[in-house]
Order: sequence, then C-alpha cells, then structure tokens
Amino acid sequence: MRRGDLRWALALVRRRTYRVPPLAVRLMEKPDCELCAETHRALRRIALDRPLEIERVDITAEPGEVHDRYALRIPVLVVGDDELDAAGLDDDAIGGWLRSLPAG
Repeated sequence: MRRGDLRWALALVRRRTYRVPPLAVRLMEKPDCELCAETHRALRRIALDRPLEIERVDITAEPGEVHDRYALRIPVLVVGDDELDAAGLDDDAIGGWLRSLPAG
C-alpha cells in the first residue's frame, strides 16, 4: 500500500465517522414483502450519509395489537412516536422525513 492510498483511506474513515448518536428507526415489515425489502435497502443507502440504527420488526411474529395496527400499512417506519407509511417512497422522501423529525 502506498502512502497516498493510506491517507485516502483514513480520510474516508474520518468522513464516515459520525459525531452524533444514530437515529433509532424501526421498520415494520412482513416476510416476502418486496416493498419492505426496498424500504430496507433505501434505509441502508440513507445510512451511508446519516447514522441510523435500523431495527427490522416482523409483524407476523408479533401478536395482537402490533399486527392489527400495521398489517395493511406495511412497510411502516417508526421513530419514537412518529410513523411514516413508506410504501413506494424513494430515498429522498424517506430522507426528508427523517430530517424533518425533531432532534433528540
């Protein structure tokens, strides 16, 4: 490895080292749901620029209220008390919603 390569790699690591704690995002989903998979991929792409802690929740494994609440709405993103029906939304729309959330 050349000296320039090492400097480039260190600069890349510094750029990807976040100084704020990650935002906890819950993705409510079902198995074999292509919209849910696409929403998860969008969150992973957004996480390259903003620290996210993504928790995938299978609503079919959750009894009662959780399944009843989200069964017809998936995929749904949940951050604190805020929810977003994310079906069909692109990275910009999801990222804009995440930026609009109050800090803390």
